[in-house]
Amino acid sequence: MLTEREAQRLWQKLFRGQTITSLTLDEASTVIDDLPLDSPVRIRLSTELDELRRMQETSRE
Repeated sequence: MLTEREAQRLWQKLFRGQTITSLTLDEASTVIDDLPLDSPVRIRLSTELDELRRMQETSRE
């Protein structure tokens, strides 16, 4: 299990200055899965990940 602080650091590292690929999104999902279910950070990052996936799907069309 990750702490919220560790998860936020990993999240920033994944997306800062990087091209977002399906691998990046899978890694982000793993970060989220390592947080407790009731974590506010988990909820926020899950929402962000959903938005990023929608953006990636839209850009492919």
